[in-house]
Amino acid sequence: MSRPAKPWFPAALSLMMVGWGANQFVSLLVFYRQERGFSEVMVTSMLGIYVLGLVPALLLGGRYSDRTGRKHITLFAVVLSMAANVAMMGSVFGTLPLFTGRFMAGVATGLAMAAATSWVKELSQAPWDLHSAAGSGARRASLLTSAGFWFGPVVGGLLANNAPAPAILPYAVHIALCVPVLFVVARLPETRAAGQASHPGEEARVAHPEARKRFRLVVAPAAVWVFAAGTTGFAVVPAIIPGLGEGRLAYATAAVAITLGCSVLIQPLARRLDTVVSARSLLTGTVVVFVGLSALLAAILVPSPALGLVASAVLGCGNGLLMVGGLLEIQRLAAAHELGKLTGFFYTLAYVGFLAPTAVAVAAQWADGAWIMLAMMILAMVSLAFIGTNSRRFLPHALERVEPDPAVKARGHSAS
Repeated sequence: MSRPAKPWFPAALSLMMVGWGANQFVSLLVFYRQERGFSEVMVTSMLGIYVLGLVPALLLGGRYSDRTGRKHITLFAVVLSMAANVAMMGSVFGTLPLFTGRFMAGVATGLAMAAATSWVKELSQAPWDLHSAAGSGARRASLLTSAGFWFGPVVGGLLANNAPAPAILPYAVHIALCVPVLFVVARLPETRAAGQASHPGEEARVAHPEARKRFRLVVAPAAVWVFAAGTTGFAVVPAIIPGLGEGRLAYATAAVAITLGCSVLIQPLARRLDTVVSARSLLTGTVVVFVGLSALLAAILVPSPALGLVASAVLGCGNGLLMVGGLLEIQRLAAAHELGKLTGFFYTLAYVGFLAPTAVAVAAQWADGAWIMLAMMILAMVSLAFIGTNSRRFLPHALERVEPDPAVKARGHSAS
């Protein structure tokens, strides 16, 4: 059989399906509270254990895919995502199957986001794609990842609200959709063969301390807000807005749809905001997050469920802007032999923000929601100060003009 004409798309589709599997749980949070009787801290802790599986998978999976290839790790991630759904179907037996499934979903997501994101980037350039503009790989990977994060909870929420077997059917639908994706992805070309040598000079460019400084001082302060913004929009807003009563499940589904839908819709703008001479896209995204937190604070004080959904929309925009902007920064900083590793570092920091709902739920036992939002706004301002101060420093295009490694320079002289 012939390979797909646009090989980047099935690779990106695998990201979408793994993201779908990871996030459909979010729309069932209220269901598990109301129908299974699980506490707020217990349910939000399931978001946290997801991160415990995800972080090592991001760090190890990205590094391993740099050395051995992207394809087999991506395929394993999709299979593991399906297995996680099987485990979470057992919620009738208590919380253990859910914690197990969430941990497996975290591992699957970490492997996919480190390996498949790099794979999409590589399949979006020559020799596999001769017509893509610079930065297309980052935009495509981010867009399909966000689409999966949106489809999962929206479809899951609709099924939980309107279909029979709400604790089973959302997971079964996802498993069924993953099967054909596996067959298509298995036909794609590998872009990073095991033991593939790096191009001369790659080691020197990525190892340069200035590149590390830009990552620490510009990318990292923005990365932590990628999913802090998203999870605040779709998990904290429905939990913290007072006066929802029996409509909280429907409101939670709406918050998920609005947050992640805005994240997807804003991403073409994020690509246009990006520039190689500053961190404009990251600055804009962080400002948008601050505005979203301000709107949520106002929604708590009024109180206003409608304003809460406005906050979800703004926070979703911040999520999309920061994800695209961060990936574009990473793909400019990283050489081919370290793209997976650096992508893993970026997503690891991003997923620290996934703990935001758990932190808010714990803090709410001692502090009012308005004070918690004010504290988050102060943290966002600190991040904004770091990014703004260093926006035009340690730029990737400037690093390319740095004197090369002596060994590389010697090879160049000998060749001439």
